[in-house]
Amino acid sequence: MIYNILENSDAVSGVTLKNSPNSSTLLLDRADGKGRMTFHTLFPGLTLAFIFVNAPVWPESDENSNLKPLLINYCVSGRSELLLDDGSYIYLKENDFCVSEQTAQKEYIFPTKQYQGIKIYFDLSLLLQSCGELLKSFSLDLPTLEENYCGNHKTYINEADSELENIFQNLWRLSERPSIFHLQIYTLELLHRLLNMEIRPPKTCGFYTETQVEIAKRAAQILSDDLRQHIPVRQIAERFSVSETSLKNYFRGVYGQNISTWLREIRMNEAARLLSDTKRPIAEISEQVGYSNQGKFAAVFKKQFCLSPLEYRRSKNLGNI
Repeated sequence: MIYNILENSDAVSGVTLKNSPNSSTLLLDRADGKGRMTFHTLFPGLTLAFIFVNAPVWPESDENSNLKPLLINYCVSGRSELLLDDGSYIYLKENDFCVSEQTAQKEYIFPTKQYQGIKIYFDLSLLLQSCGELLKSFSLDLPTLEENYCGNHKTYINEADSELENIFQNLWRLSERPSIFHLQIYTLELLHRLLNMEIRPPKTCGFYTETQVEIAKRAAQILSDDLRQHIPVRQIAERFSVSETSLKNYFRGVYGQNISTWLREIRMNEAARLLSDTKRPIAEISEQVGYSNQGKFAAVFKKQFCLSPLEYRRSKNLGNI
């Protein structure tokens, strides 16, 4: 199955497959960003991938959308959005994991345009056939794992406890200098932990409907279209016929931040771009990103970048010499 997944992905525009003796890597190279997924087959039917993305979207092939491997995902940093085949959206934030029989539809979306994580693919029939005795010797009943985590809702999502986090982090530390032996050991330990830990109720706040996600994204577009404006959240909520509290909850679910924090970062990042790429006066840039008071703008900018706007511009100009 993993061979089909890689070949299907290679056919997607902007994605290229590179094979090496010990791994395969999918490279994303598009105008809006780059990324890579490096795949290591640990056993026949079990493949682990390390994911590094600096882009808003990673496109998925229609053929892969129809495959149904058992998957374990873990978010190291950033934020990932997946549209599942039942029309619901799930979000993984830092230290969240999910066990799922559902695959992403159309594309993987990264609301913060940055993501690092681990994905483990299981072709259960092949794995049980080829490694049945090994799994039995470690008391790893994978059909039971599938039933325990995916039997009711097909996708289970929660925050990793300290023991799970430690195992995932041990795996992640091997992302740049992988050792197949240690990847195998830590993955077997992960499966043992998942099978023997008390399963907590899934985190329901990780799931959102298409309408809720669309409202959050349209609100973000309205807020960022003209940073000089200060549009009340209440006004946007009324536009979509939802309560202000609901809008804030949808927004935090999609972007992982409250609206004010997200908007402040958008303003500061745009100010940093203008300071670096243009010669426009700082007072003009301050107004462009929504600050009529230049002193307040400078204070917020310094808190964000640990440099005043003028110091930031000078540092960028020195770097370009």
